[in-house]
Amino acid sequence: MNLVCVPEVTLALGAIAGVVMVSGLMGASTPLAGAKVTLQNPDGTTAAVTYTAADGEFAFYDLADGVYTLISSAEGYRADSTMTAVITGGSIANVSMSMTVDTRTYNGTVSGIIRDTSGQAVAGCFVGLYRVTTVGTLTQEQLVAVTKTNSAGKYLFGGVTGGEYLVKAKLEQ
Repeated sequence: MNLVCVPEVTLALGAIAGVVMVSGLMGASTPLAGAKVTLQNPDGTTAAVTYTAADGEFAFYDLADGVYTLISSAEGYRADSTMTAVITGGSIANVSMSMTVDTRTYNGTVSGIIRDTSGQAVAGCFVGLYRVTTVGTLTQEQLVAVTKTNSAGKYLFGGVTGGEYLVKAKLEQ
């Protein structure tokens, strides 16, 4: 029996495999688990979505020839850039994507009540929020925000990023 072989497009499909890393201090990077990776077709439509494994790895299979865009996202992180990958003739593209901690999403508040020595709330008191940093044996305080207490002696600082802080109050005289 004579057989005629015809190219099968589905047998020449490629793949994109990669890892999502978090950029750290002094160039150190760690894998990011649970990051969403979106694969976009050349026309900008979404082709597929996956999530990274515990080691930051992800993969997309059965991809036709073309130029694809990969976009990573994760709560509390910013993508350093989008990534493009080219698939030709069933090739496998290996990519490494980088994300950075988004300090804007990890903000907290510092609040309290300023009281005098008799325990009464102090209205109109200046309150300073100082970030405390220690390098070796040297401790520094840097003023990062100032406010005044309200009529009930309460103060509030919003948008405070992680770290060690000191609150100082002074009644204007």
